[in-house]
Amino acid sequence: MSTQVSFILYLVYGFVFLLIGIIIFQQKNQELSGFPIIRTLPLLGMFGILHGISEWVTLAQISGLYQGHSGILLAVKGIFKVLSFYYLFRFALMTLPKGSEDHKGDKLFWMAQKIPMILLLAWFIRFGILHGFHDLAYLEENRMGSVIINRYLMSFPAGVIASIGLFLSGKKVQRMHYEDLHRWYYGLSTVLLFYGIFDGLFVRQMNFFPANVINNQFFFEVTGFPIQGAKIILGIFMIFFVTQISRIFEGEKRTMIDQMLKERAVEVEREKMNRYIHDRIIQKMYGAGLKIEAYLGKENKEYLLEANRDLQQGIKEARSIISKTMIEDYHTNDLESLIKDFIQLKEKDVDFEIIFENQIPTLQQGKASKKKIAQIYYILQEAVTNAAKHSNASKLWIRLTGEYDNLTMEIEDNGSGFDQGVINNEDLLKRKEEASKGTKLGLEIMKDRAEEIGGKLQINSQKTGTAVRLDLKWGGDQHESE
Repeated sequence: MSTQVSFILYLVYGFVFLLIGIIIFQQKNQELSGFPIIRTLPLLGMFGILHGISEWVTLAQISGLYQGHSGILLAVKGIFKVLSFYYLFRFALMTLPKGSEDHKGDKLFWMAQKIPMILLLAWFIRFGILHGFHDLAYLEENRMGSVIINRYLMSFPAGVIASIGLFLSGKKVQRMHYEDLHRWYYGLSTVLLFYGIFDGLFVRQMNFFPANVINNQFFFEVTGFPIQGAKIILGIFMIFFVTQISRIFEGEKRTMIDQMLKERAVEVEREKMNRYIHDRIIQKMYGAGLKIEAYLGKENKEYLLEANRDLQQGIKEARSIISKTMIEDYHTNDLESLIKDFIQLKEKDVDFEIIFENQIPTLQQGKASKKKIAQIYYILQEAVTNAAKHSNASKLWIRLTGEYDNLTMEIEDNGSGFDQGVINNEDLLKRKEEASKGTKLGLEIMKDRAEEIGGKLQINSQKTGTAVRLDLKWGGDQHESE
């Protein structure tokens, strides 16, 4: 391959990967997204920028303009390249979906997160030791250690892991019916798999296995195509799929704006309702009360009956408004707004502070069925009521977390807790149920509600407080929420 062709290939190669980073970092406030892939894309962006720069350093070597500084260029290229693979490896690990059922894999996942840093430190330690005892020319001639760390231990595993993580996440997205989003996940998964193979296994020919068998020269002899050209094509596909996936964040932002407008419209309607209740119902009741006071003690039943009719009419209208509002609230798909309304009303009746933390994707919230939203609301209501009655807490947290089709709701207080055996002893529950003439205990009712919507309820109570945790899949059935 001629110098001119190599120059053009590395020029385009570096540009394509730099463009990946630029496109990703054009998105602002990605940390606000509820989709894990959007929040982790900046790691892929860092990989793109650093990798592109490293290839342009190679371009400087090919140009021959810095022949007296080839060792320095090699060192600079090596630093940028290992840093790029470090970010690619971190991105790959972050793509692996995490379940919401338990935390048994947390320690293993934490340990896995340390692997890229360990490999990065190993590369720099090797570089420092060799540079301390030898000159840069020696490093240029002895690249085996660098290739092993960069390509075989970082680039190749990162590509494979990212491919697996994106594929598994794509399966979850597919169940949530986000149009063609799962296709972009699968596409990026495929591209990263091939990139991991091409960049991680096909290295320059060297005198050790497998570099002496699987290398750039072997790829060119088999395909008639330079490996850099293949990686340019993969980079172009990467740009396409990253752009398509980034569009979901734009969709999130539009949905957030629509939700804010909707919430404002609801507030306006409630203000109108409050004025109506004050001007019509409360005034009517107030007038009826004055009539009763005026004629109290007099033998004039007609006036008292009139006052009573006014009171009954006012009560009837109030009940009608309240009933209509409750029905609309319990049949909404907007869990976040429903919980916020509940907190606003409940805070007036409880002695503890209620803290609400929501990390659910905005687009995901609209995928929940009305039946599930209603049962989640009733479970929340029961848990908070129990805490108000028995916990003596000063704070209560309501947390919504999850990704894709998983939802976890946690209600945790810092109160005194209760005897865990009360909810674990079926005989005790049965006796208490019989003693209450067939009415179930609140904790058992919550478990029944969770099972009804295919969820799992866990209750953990200690001296430091009580935690109620609901896990369920709230997507995957498109017609269910209609």
